Amino acid sequence: MLHYACLYDDLAKDFKMKIQIEGQSILLMLLLDKVYAIQDKCTHLGVSLSKGVVENEHIQCRAHHARFNIKTGDVLDKAHIGFIKMPTKKLKTFKTEVTEGKIYIDL
Repeated sequence: MLHYACLYDDLAKDFKMKIQIEGQSILLMLLLDKVYAIQDKCTHLGVSLSKGVVENEHIQCRAHHARFNIKTGDVLDKAHIGFIKMPTKKLKTFKTEVTEGKIYIDL
């Protein structure tokens, strides 16, 4: 089911936006004019990814440096402290649709 998220122009101002839809925290990101949506919480300890560092198609959690692919949710680097790797699961991703300047997410 599609849910209204925000205006495309609002996302374009900052390229990254945290929203809530039906009790779920979702992070919207704009990469090369395409909108992606992932769960906002790191799968290691639930830290918000909205403050994470985005580089190319990846986002890195600020807490323990887990790194995920924005398009697929795949884990690129597990959470870690020094050389100790911690359990980290794939992020949930959501399909997006842009219609008449509005962004919708399929939950």
